[in-house]
Amino acid sequence: MRRNDGYHNRGGKNRNSNNRNKNNDNGGRRQQERRRSVSAISQKEAVENENAIRAFKANCPICEICGEPIREIECAIANKGTENPVHVECVIKKLLEKEHPNSNERLSYIGQGRFAIIHYDNPHDIRHFSIKKIIEWENREKRSEWRDEMARLYSRIR
Repeated sequence: MRRNDGYHNRGGKNRNSNNRNKNNDNGGRRQQERRRSVSAISQKEAVENENAIRAFKANCPICEICGEPIREIECAIANKGTENPVHVECVIKKLLEKEHPNSNERLSYIGQGRFAIIHYDNPHDIRHFSIKKIIEWENREKRSEWRDEMARLYSRIR
């Protein structure tokens, strides 16, 4: 037998309004208490996390290829051989000295420490392409210490 109080209402309209009424009956105390405790803890943690990330970013590593500071460490890649951070753009410039893509090709970073020569049948239509060559840059078996430190700091942010 079906209950006639809106419990089985598929739209859920009555169920939601019942919950709102219960919340209004307690003066909204439960939600306010929940918000207060979460925001007080998360605000303190947020400040600590921001300070830790600022300190990490203040230690700007120097790119081994161009000699300039790496200001956005989260966009860096580990250099081949040394595992130290370098600019992705510097690696692309270095690879372009060895690889010479033609007019319908482009050298691009494809993720996981790899680059690729991408061939476009129509250079104006970048939706259709094929990968002509994959270039492994980062060592897949070894994770760099600087990347672990960065991941640890950023994972603390919620």
